[in-house]
Amino acid sequence: MSVVDKSVFDSGGRTTLALAQDNAHLCVGSKIGIVKILNTERVQDEPRVLEVVKDLTSVCFGSKDDSKLLVTSVTGDAYLYDARDEGSTGKLLTRSVLPLRDCQIIHSDKYAVFGGDDLQLTLIDLDGGDRNTLKTEEQVSSLSYSKQSNILAVSFINGKVQFFSVSSAVPNKVHELKDYIPKHSYVDSGDDALLTDVLGSDKEDTDVEADTLEDDKIKDPTFCDNNRICTKVAWHPNGLFFALPTKEGGVSIFDIKDYKLQKTLSPTAKGKLFCDLQFDTKNGNYMAAIDLDGQLTVWDWKRGEVKLARKIKQDITHLVWKIQESSGQFDLILGTWNGSIITIKSVLPVIDSKVEEPLTSAGGEKNLFVEDDGNSDDEAKGSNLVDGEAEDDNGEEIDDENLFTQEDDINEGKRKYHFDDEDDFIDDDDGAGYVSEKKYRKFEDTSVNTFHNYNSSRSRYAPKPFKYKPFSAGATPFASGDRRYLTMNEIGYVSTVKNGDQNSVTVSFFDVGRFREYHFEDLFGYDVCFLNENGTLLAQSRMGQINYRPHNSLHSNWTKVIPLLDGERITTIAATPKMVYIGTSFGYFRIFNSFGVPVALEKMTPIVALTAQDYKVFTVHFSPLHGLSYSLFEVHTDTSKYFQRECPLPITMPQAYAGRVEPDFLSSNPLGIKSLFFSSYGDPCIFGIDDVLLVLSKWRSGAQSRWIPVLDSNFELWKMSGGKDHTDVHVWPLSLNYDTLNCILVKGKRIWPEFPLPLPSEMEVQIPVLVKSQLLKEYNKEKKERAEAGLDSDEDEDKDEETEVTIPQNLAAEEEFLRSKILSGLLQDTIVNDGELFGNENRIIASLIGMHDKSLLRLFAIACSDQNPERALSIAQELKQDKALTAAVKVSERAEMLSLVQKINDIREARFNQQMDNM
Repeated sequence: MSVVDKSVFDSGGRTTLALAQDNAHLCVGSKIGIVKILNTERVQDEPRVLEVVKDLTSVCFGSKDDSKLLVTSVTGDAYLYDARDEGSTGKLLTRSVLPLRDCQIIHSDKYAVFGGDDLQLTLIDLDGGDRNTLKTEEQVSSLSYSKQSNILAVSFINGKVQFFSVSSAVPNKVHELKDYIPKHSYVDSGDDALLTDVLGSDKEDTDVEADTLEDDKIKDPTFCDNNRICTKVAWHPNGLFFALPTKEGGVSIFDIKDYKLQKTLSPTAKGKLFCDLQFDTKNGNYMAAIDLDGQLTVWDWKRGEVKLARKIKQDITHLVWKIQESSGQFDLILGTWNGSIITIKSVLPVIDSKVEEPLTSAGGEKNLFVEDDGNSDDEAKGSNLVDGEAEDDNGEEIDDENLFTQEDDINEGKRKYHFDDEDDFIDDDDGAGYVSEKKYRKFEDTSVNTFHNYNSSRSRYAPKPFKYKPFSAGATPFASGDRRYLTMNEIGYVSTVKNGDQNSVTVSFFDVGRFREYHFEDLFGYDVCFLNENGTLLAQSRMGQINYRPHNSLHSNWTKVIPLLDGERITTIAATPKMVYIGTSFGYFRIFNSFGVPVALEKMTPIVALTAQDYKVFTVHFSPLHGLSYSLFEVHTDTSKYFQRECPLPITMPQAYAGRVEPDFLSSNPLGIKSLFFSSYGDPCIFGIDDVLLVLSKWRSGAQSRWIPVLDSNFELWKMSGGKDHTDVHVWPLSLNYDTLNCILVKGKRIWPEFPLPLPSEMEVQIPVLVKSQLLKEYNKEKKERAEAGLDSDEDEDKDEETEVTIPQNLAAEEEFLRSKILSGLLQDTIVNDGELFGNENRIIASLIGMHDKSLLRLFAIACSDQNPERALSIAQELKQDKALTAAVKVSERAEMLSLVQKINDIREARFNQQMDNM
């Protein structure tokens, strides 16, 4: 272990450090407005020098893009610089009248968050420039962000630490810790330093000569203990633990699961506050901290062992861990107050595997985040995780039969398969080209090809099978990132983040007043998920392992492994407060109760998607020979009843959108089903690649059931945008509540939501009966007439692009008539079979009947004005209420259509007689 002291700034002063994610570039900032980017792997290279804002308070690299460099200052300015461009002048992101103390880049470098003395947190979209602010009760001391758990920790000068979930667009406070970190306030002038000179310093004497002390004396006027004290939260690399510097001079380590204290570390020299502390950046096995007197301590924190204790003579500002790529050793780099950096080389070896001993909590419980049965351990042995899915030891896909290997030559060795990156999921039988071409293994008997003289390329290669993929409602692909949503519905969403050989899972909720977000470590690479009001069900599709986690910590988790045949995988799962349902690619349908006890087993056509509500189950099947079908049935512990059994499912397949859907989405979801769910009144719904919401009507009777399109979301977006075809706004469905689709409006090129998740939106059901060209013609005609009449101002013309397309009265009446008829039919079917669910169904039916007759009367009036008695009579026959027929008579009389009046009166009389006969 050697120590290297390197002068970076001859002018001296406080140096601020930040190490890029590539582990090679170190940012060293000076308060004089200079930042130097050092290449730590090639020390002979000249550093890149950037001129930045003066009086720096913090610097921060992007987590994915090392060219993004954030800088904050005492003057309240925050800039974004290009760290690879020495001529970068920086982009001013925000300006505060008071100092900004810290900054963080979050959400894969899409957003930046700032905090300081102005009693607010500021979030800025680095691409779009949108800004959100969140008021705070006290001045911000420091910020710390964990991308694994998506939690922002905010330290305040009053000693409080608040934790905010930034999974959604608006940060949500999830926890607060008090009386752990020291209270302090920053000093931005030399007054405190002058006071220190008068009263003297309690810094221990050293054996350094007096002239050396005089040379090394800190000349920075802001040098004082208040400006050196560390209050920043240090995050473990997996995001499941964090450390706080305590006011007693120790280190307290907590778990993120329930924010409970797990361990307290004490340095060899007690009583001094810390100026920085950090977990190592590899596996988080070590914790390094340095106090105000320069006492550096490194612990193996899980065992509580001190691995290194060393006194540093210089006054330290920050420390960072760095991995030596060549030797596999850790270095510690320290920033100082005299313009130099200190590198302690080969402090400890990098431990690739995690510490064998599980962490023991204060209560003595082990395995805090993984509760599993004994048999699950055996199932997991010998398996690795590749992109979140299981891979066997030789790197080949877990498929004992190896039916469809893709080896160009049997002597080339076996090829590794990355399951989340497969794009050979479906046979491009129509030649549309929406899947990328790949080499396939030729038939070994080449004489067959020679004999038949095959010319087509397809005959020379093995056939490509359909690859069954794990499906969860609302799930998104990893694409090029390291995180994705495992599932999403009206209750909340479950997200996972890749973290080396394990994942971190976060369960978030839209109703933060009812539920509390929680996190856990995923050692198995769960890739299927279902979220309900009581708990979260997860599954590893290839291992056959399922894990149920109640939201309420009073109930215990349970883990189970189901048997899978060679080549079989779990494709979809669902859970209700009553039952747990598991479907596989071979069509095995397994039912467990809410505690994991097996209840029933059935064999079906291969299952690709399912959802459940209480005892009702809606499954989607796919077979390359028979296509898409669905089943709808009810399962109790002792009885079951089918309403629909493997009937054709009329949804649009991805082939119809060849070239218009991203391959990343189709590789993880080959059938293009974005979500399926039961409506609030228990009707099955499905939302496919065409962005049309289908609802199953009369599903209790097989002969009468039919799928009804109740909403074309693309048409609604077109209408709301003033008739413009936008390709950067998409709808991601969550649920159907009576006549309203709850959804996420996604902005950007990708059709699925990314991080952070926008707040849910609502879209009213509109039956797709309108024609765009006809509406646009009427809309433009109306705008022209208003302009000619002088009714539109210049300001109104500027807002044309934001004005919703208005629907002509006659077309709106047709849509309202059909919508009221469909919705009342769905609701009446529910009332007849299940009774009133919420107590207001009959009132809703009455309002729907009223809307039904009003819309018909508008159509009736138009028909009468056009002197079209046949059309008018056909409309009158659809009227349900007698008072509506009376109104139709008056309209007919006003139009002087006496024969129509007589026919309507005959209808009234016939209905009256029918009512009398039924009494």
